[in-house]
Amino acid sequence: METMTDKTVLVTGGAQGIGKGLAQACLRAGARVVITNLDRAIAAGAVSELSALGSVRAVRCDATDRAAVDALFDDIWATEGPVDLAFCNAGAGAMRPILETPIEDVHQQFAVNLDSALHLTQSLVPRLVDADREGHIMFTGSENSLVVPAGNVDLAMGIYGGTKHALLVIAEWLRHELRDTGVTVSVLMPGPVLTERLAATFDALRENPDDPTLRATIPETAERVLRQRFISPDQCAEMALKGLSKGLFFIPTQAYIKEDVDARYREISEAFNAMGLT
Repeated sequence: METMTDKTVLVTGGAQGIGKGLAQACLRAGARVVITNLDRAIAAGAVSELSALGSVRAVRCDATDRAAVDALFDDIWATEGPVDLAFCNAGAGAMRPILETPIEDVHQQFAVNLDSALHLTQSLVPRLVDADREGHIMFTGSENSLVVPAGNVDLAMGIYGGTKHALLVIAEWLRHELRDTGVTVSVLMPGPVLTERLAATFDALRENPDDPTLRATIPETAERVLRQRFISPDQCAEMALKGLSKGLFFIPTQAYIKEDVDARYREISEAFNAMGLT
């Protein structure tokens, strides 16, 4: 995508965090932007803040509901026009050990992080193909799409990591399935991003570093690593658009992630050597 001028962009979960950063970056690049958020008040606040940059509006949509997603695209097509770029960004993460996570909570995380992306893709792609239009879908994955991040293993985010790993594999298959269309896909793979919620958590830890509730989910060792690795939502959005402009499928945002990827590669290579498969 060489330019965003006069493009229609959808950002799910676009009222806060990474999504808000993406919406802001696209507006500054000249796009029309539609954001979704389940909280109408938060969405209205984001629209009020971002409207000085260009055309932006919010639509309440539960992306885990396929009918709601279909209605969302019907609405955008009728108001802004065909969607040129969709950021499947809405997501949720819970910090709880795998062995202690009820299966209902597992299903809920997969519904929000994976099912919603599938609903959006299955609703959008046929519209673009039928109209013989080009388009792009960027999935917000995570460093967890690639690896278990060194230094963060105490955060008990195994189920979240599973949703993001699954998202990457599905995107890879989807890239193959769409090879003869004008629709392309990519995966944004950020490390920790200082969203509003996480900023509030770290402010609370600064005021009360011994808070037992917070320490149960964010040990001091993990906190130190996170503080070193955080980038802002605006920085994450900048990297997303940079990767988009370069036509990348994998879009990492922080340099240290490569160290974890290299470590995984070495372990896999050693396994092949140990099995005599060289």
